[in-house]
Amino acid sequence: MTEEIFPFAGQVIYLKRKRIKNMYLRVQKPAGRIEVTAPLRMKRERITDFLRQHWQWVEKKQQAIWEKAEQKKLTRQYQTGDKVPLWGVYYDLVVRDSASRRASVVCKDSRIILTVPAYATVEQRREIVNGLYRRQLEQAIPKLLPRCEAVVGKKAAECRIRNMKTRWGTCNILKARVWLNLQLAKYKPEALEYVMLHELTHLWVHNHGPAFKARMDKVCPDWRRIRQELNQLADFA
Repeated sequence: MTEEIFPFAGQVIYLKRKRIKNMYLRVQKPAGRIEVTAPLRMKRERITDFLRQHWQWVEKKQQAIWEKAEQKKLTRQYQTGDKVPLWGVYYDLVVRDSASRRASVVCKDSRIILTVPAYATVEQRREIVNGLYRRQLEQAIPKLLPRCEAVVGKKAAECRIRNMKTRWGTCNILKARVWLNLQLAKYKPEALEYVMLHELTHLWVHNHGPAFKARMDKVCPDWRRIRQELNQLADFA
């Protein structure tokens, strides 16, 4: 099997070539990634023609995925009684009024306590909870990164946190800079470790081809299961 990417209609197509007779098209969660599986010797022109014929379906499928994600974002109002995830555990959210303009959020026992002014919007409350996620990652990364670097055999020049909408992590190969999604603090610690190993492995192999997967099999044997579970639970809001 071989893997490659190419641009089409302003998007990135992930192409896998296998020993098969027919072509298959998928739009994958959580970000609407477009994947094509085609026979090994099929010409690119036939693949792009296939995409052109089914592009309306692709756009509808992507729109449905994005609308569902947006709906999930809107359903969490950050009010008392909501469930807020942290490291794979759902905590009861307790919202308290702040007597001043200051806001804070702490995790205590089985609760996450959010203290905000009464006029704080849902988006503002979300950003304050994101601050909790950032602090949690800032504590977790320095402990985990050296272990992952030792396993992979490559070191990151720096590891930063970013609130990304479609990716769990990225790696700047030239600068050896790893970015991790702020939202990873919602999930089990193994998810953070998997993404960190994934991005560090890109310092050896720049694509997601067989060589990359072979290295991932060595450094994180269970990575396919973790990736599948993470994508099924994906909540970028």
